[in-house]
Amino acid sequence: MQGKLRITNPILAVIAVDGHHEAITVSSGAIIETNGKKFNGERLMEVTLDGATVLMFTEDLKTSSVPA
Repeated sequence: MQGKLRITNPILAVIAVDGHHEAITVSSGAIIETNGKKFNGERLMEVTLDGATVLMFTEDLKTSSVPA
């Protein structure tokens, strides 16, 4: 899964903030860009959201996104 995607349902993302991780909600309609880089086996994927690198659950991306 690579390229630009549009989020169809709100989903969670994990972002590094001041040395710790925080969960944020990515709204429906947001455009993200995936690079195909996976973490924790197949569970997490690195994506770019508004210029920031975040981690999202691969399963959420499969069920709640479409090509942009």
